[in-house]
Amino acid sequence: MAGLVTLMSESSPAGQKKMLRQRLLGERDAMPPELRNRASLEACRYASQWITAQGIDCLMAYVSFRSELDTSQLLIQCWSEGRKVLLPRVRREDGSMELYSVRSRDELVSGAYGILEPDPVLAEPAGSSMPQAVFVPGAAFDRRGGRLGYGGGYYDRFREASMVRPGDTPLWIGLGFSSQLVPEVPMEPHDAALDGMVTELGLNWTQSHV
Repeated sequence: MAGLVTLMSESSPAGQKKMLRQRLLGERDAMPPELRNRASLEACRYASQWITAQGIDCLMAYVSFRSELDTSQLLIQCWSEGRKVLLPRVRREDGSMELYSVRSRDELVSGAYGILEPDPVLAEPAGSSMPQAVFVPGAAFDRRGGRLGYGGGYYDRFREASMVRPGDTPLWIGLGFSSQLVPEVPMEPHDAALDGMVTELGLNWTQSHV
């Protein structure tokens, strides 16, 4: 009976997500530092080129953690060009995310889970600022727009609660390594699809992007 329960669990979308997440994160953790750094710089270069070409004045991004694609160069480039960079801060009270406008790395402090987050004393609350593009991390992505997060649902809840203004919806773009692209990410009804994906190989729009 225990084996049957395990098999059913692993065949469910949640079970498939768990297995895929563990495998992809293990592979990402095992990437040589030199390869990770080089790929991160290339991906940030492609993202910066697109931001410049589209005239993006305000964007939402994230501060990388552990083996995630390093977003440092992207943030520095946007700050140097005077673009408004919105970064999330996790509220310990309820696990929700709130946005702050961050002008430099000096406005970041260690927050939840040891991740660098906006310092609420130095950074300004985003208020009514609406990003034109949102760059998000993940464990796995596919070309249909599927994204596999880390299991906390932070971005999904944030997207549902904060990014619902008719005619003013930002583009959601994944940032990751090409090795994180898989044929298909298990999706559930509540999972929102991404519009694009940036890796060290370039920017590709997904099948969900119109």
